Amino acid sequence: MPFSYSAPSYSKKDEERDYADLTPEQKEAILDDAFGRTAEEIALHNQREITKQEFDAFDEALENLPGDVNAEAAIAAKTVLCPELVECESNPSMFLRYENYNPQKAAKRFASYWNFRVDLFGNEKAFLPMTTSEGGALHEDEELLRMIREVPSYRYILPNDSHGRSVVYLENNQQKATTMFSRDTKYKYHFYTFQKLMSKPSSISKGLVVLGVLPDKGQLNLGGFDRIFFKKITMYQRNSFPVKIRAIHITTAQTSLAMELILPAVRVFQDPEGRQRFFLHSNKNKFVEELEQYGFKKEDIPDCVGGTYHFTNSVPS
Repeated sequence: MPFSYSAPSYSKKDEERDYADLTPEQKEAILDDAFGRTAEEIALHNQREITKQEFDAFDEALENLPGDVNAEAAIAAKTVLCPELVECESNPSMFLRYENYNPQKAAKRFASYWNFRVDLFGNEKAFLPMTTSEGGALHEDEELLRMIREVPSYRYILPNDSHGRSVVYLENNQQKATTMFSRDTKYKYHFYTFQKLMSKPSSISKGLVVLGVLPDKGQLNLGGFDRIFFKKITMYQRNSFPVKIRAIHITTAQTSLAMELILPAVRVFQDPEGRQRFFLHSNKNKFVEELEQYGFKKEDIPDCVGGTYHFTNSVPS
């Protein structure tokens, strides 16, 4: 599909306007998150015990969500189809902590998560464990398993940063990923990765940092940029998953068109505050040096961008 130069994008003027509209407290919080200055304070807030009254309020809110929110899948999963799986893979505590213990907001996010899960995996597999092993939702999905084996860096969970936060590496415009695999498979790969992130206590207590690499000029495949994919993934990331993204670090070659074309097309789908969490590193040769200022160690940064961490091509369970 040809790249659309006329579709909505996010300009420098838009960025300046959004930043001006933020409160001083919001601006400070973004920088605190970027440098990990409040990671321990956030963790303490998110690790407190949730009371029975709060869980009961969540259940009541789930049963009484507004009519425009479909909670059927979430209620069925929690009460009838797979209550033990819910406890393990989408515990309401994750959603309560994400929403600062607001039961109505947590229940709405929980319902959205289960709607997305059913939308991707269907009415049967959605209620199986989100694993690649026998009995899991992904066990017989040959295309997804092949993508995990052949393009491990498309979505890859790295070691935590020095502040104890989860880290995921995204390489969004690989030729192989954009031409050899269907959009549905890429959706599932993304969901599967974030499901694994949800299983890490650090993701819930301290949040997530994203490292992203855009293609160099010679590798740029504008025709492979899938605007529909990014719009849907961003929407569900904002509304469904109980993992807060603290910062997004993006790098590419200094003269790459990716910074000028692809990144603005991605950022347009974020909310105004989320757009300010993008930190752009225009010189890939200095990416590691700059990341170290934010709490990364060279041994935990992929070797393809100057670190020493090496991807494996094994398929995790």
